[in-house]
Amino acid sequence: MKQNSSRTMNHHSSPIIIFLLSIFVSFSAFNTVNSNVDASTFLTKHKLYKVKITSVKTDDKAKWIIKGTSKAPTGTKIYATTADKQNANYGINAAQSTKNKTWATMNHGKFSLAIDPHVLKNATNYQMNQRFKVYLFAVSKLKSSWANSNAIAPSVMHDIASKASSKKLKYTKSQSTYYQNLAAEASSKAVSASIKSSSSIAARESAENESRAASEAASRTSSEALASSQAAVAAASSSAAAQQAQSTAAVTDNNSGANVNSTDHAKWAIQNGYTWATRKGHSHIIAPGQPLPDGYYWQVP
Repeated sequence: MKQNSSRTMNHHSSPIIIFLLSIFVSFSAFNTVNSNVDASTFLTKHKLYKVKITSVKTDDKAKWIIKGTSKAPTGTKIYATTADKQNANYGINAAQSTKNKTWATMNHGKFSLAIDPHVLKNATNYQMNQRFKVYLFAVSKLKSSWANSNAIAPSVMHDIASKASSKKLKYTKSQSTYYQNLAAEASSKAVSASIKSSSSIAARESAENESRAASEAASRTSSEALASSQAAVAAASSSAAAQQAQSTAAVTDNNSGANVNSTDHAKWAIQNGYTWATRKGHSHIIAPGQPLPDGYYWQVP
C-alpha cells in the first residue's frame, strides 16, 4: 500500500511538531469500519450522540483540552476528527483521555478530552490564530482499543457529519510558542551532537598520526635507505588520509542535510521496514531543525 494513501491512524507518537514531540506521539479501533462499510450499516451497529462543548483550553503540552456534556451513557467513547474532507486525517480519531493514551469516555453525562493539533490535521504548516474545524460525537459499541483504530471511511463520515457536533479550535500563541521552543531545542542538540562528532574524529586522526610518526622515527634509526622509503610511504599514506577525510566530511555534510528537517514545518519520520499504513508505534513527528532518527525515513507529504 502506498504510504500517502493509507487510512490507518497513527496516534501520536508524542508529539514528538515532530515538530518535536517528545512529540511526539503511537496510533485498528473500528474493526468493522472500512471502505466497504456503508453509512447505514455503521449507523445501525453504532449509535451516535451529539455533544455540547462547555469549555476549550490548552495545556502545557500544547493540546486542546475540551470539556462538555452529552446524553450518551457513561462509558460511551468520544470521537473527534478534522472536518476537512481533503485532509489525510479526515475520519481519523484525534481525541484521547486527558489522563493517558486511551479513549475519552462519558462519565455521568460529562466528558473531558485532549486533542493534539498535529494529530487532528495532517498539515505542512500551522499559523498562530489559525482555526481548525472539528467534528465531535459520542459513539456506542466501539470494541477496539484507542491505540488500534482505523479511520472511518469518507462515505460513512458524510452521514456522520450531519449528526455530529462541530467546533472551530483556535491555534493559540502558547501552542505556537511550545512547538517553536521544541524546534529550537532540537536544533541546539543537533548542533552539539555534530560538534562532538567532529571533535571525536579529529582526536582519533591525531592519535593515528602520532602513532605513525613514532613508527617512522624508529625505522629511520635502522637505515637511511629504509627511512627514505618509509617517508615516501608516509607521504602517500598522508595524501590518502587527507582525501579520505575530505570524502568523509563530504558524506557527513550530505547526510546531515538530508537527515535534518530543514523545512519550516513538522514532518513524519517512519521506521525503516514500516509504511504509513503500519506506522503505529513506529513513527515520530519531527520539528523543523530536528535530525531524522537512525533507522527512520521521511514520510512523503
